[in-house]
Amino acid sequence: MLKKRAFLGAMGAAAWAPWGMLHAASPGVTDHEIVLGQSLDLSGPLAEMAPDMVNATKVFFDAVNAQGGVHGRRIRMVTLDDGYKPDNTVKNVGKMIAEDGVFALCNLTGTANVAAILPLLAKESPPVPLISPFTGAGLVRAPGLDHVFNIRASYADEAEKLVQHLTTLGVPRISVLWVNNGFGKDGLDGVRKSMEKRGLRVHSDAPIQADSSDVQQAVTALGASEPDAIIMITAGAPTVSFIKTYRKLSRGARFYTLSVMGTQATLRALGEDGVGVVVTSVVPFPWSQSMPLAREYRAALKKGGFESNASFIGLEAYLNAKVLLEGLRRAGKDLTRPRFLQALESLRSFDLGGFEVDYGKGVRQGSRFVDLTIIGRGEKFTR
Repeated sequence: MLKKRAFLGAMGAAAWAPWGMLHAASPGVTDHEIVLGQSLDLSGPLAEMAPDMVNATKVFFDAVNAQGGVHGRRIRMVTLDDGYKPDNTVKNVGKMIAEDGVFALCNLTGTANVAAILPLLAKESPPVPLISPFTGAGLVRAPGLDHVFNIRASYADEAEKLVQHLTTLGVPRISVLWVNNGFGKDGLDGVRKSMEKRGLRVHSDAPIQADSSDVQQAVTALGASEPDAIIMITAGAPTVSFIKTYRKLSRGARFYTLSVMGTQATLRALGEDGVGVVVTSVVPFPWSQSMPLAREYRAALKKGGFESNASFIGLEAYLNAKVLLEGLRRAGKDLTRPRFLQALESLRSFDLGGFEVDYGKGVRQGSRFVDLTIIGRGEKFTR
């Protein structure tokens, strides 16, 4: 696992020039290099996600660079820590644009964090491309954000999958725990809409702070309503602390969480308390023996010495890097931001090795894939 210092080393529509127009120079592009940026939580409540994401991105671009880069240019990734604080994300992105001159951004994490930097990206001319942010929020899927390309399914898609599963099983009392920020509110809204579509209502709900400081209050609030299942719109520390605390109240409680929980670090933190927790996934099973993408991902991690970081989140970061690279490749030698976005639009039913992304003219949502997995004994995900 990379140390923190290794990590640190390693809204609205904008006016667009015609995509065919050439620009004298593009930020972050030289004859020998393309500079990309990512702002992640390396020290806050979502820090457990960072190693899987950073290592997956690193091994992919290291392999690309070892083969000469893309059109003779090496990829350099600037990675900064924002501690999951939107103000820090704004500072980081401002620095990466003004000082590092990044060509594009990827892997930005957190709904509120991404929301905070959208005006900053749009202010540039042409806007700074944002590729595959780690959020399923609707705000990055709003019309007019032509420079934002999403891969992962939305939180609404994940919520729909969970509600469909639970209502099919006939589970009557479905409650929601949601982290008290933009991510949690967006996910809660998705669950409510999915329930209302079926003529149902959320049994009860309770917020929890991102640092899980009020975990006992949340446990007491939901426990008092005696739910049959709890959908958790949480990530990182609140997920672990709530499940562990609630297990003391009821060992038979059934928990359902979103894809952002899909890291090995979370499994290790939960231990035996994680057994039986159902987790959505927005990418295929990383340990699949039959899927070429999963095999390629695990082999790349092994070669880089990060085999223990195989996870859903890691695979997502890996395929994000593959999509970004394909856009750079298709954009050609005369790389500009408009050409890059046009190249991404050309990815129609693009096969990444058993997993497809599908963009097109004005289409910025690459996948709606959602599956369910369950945590088994031995701190392993099973299907």
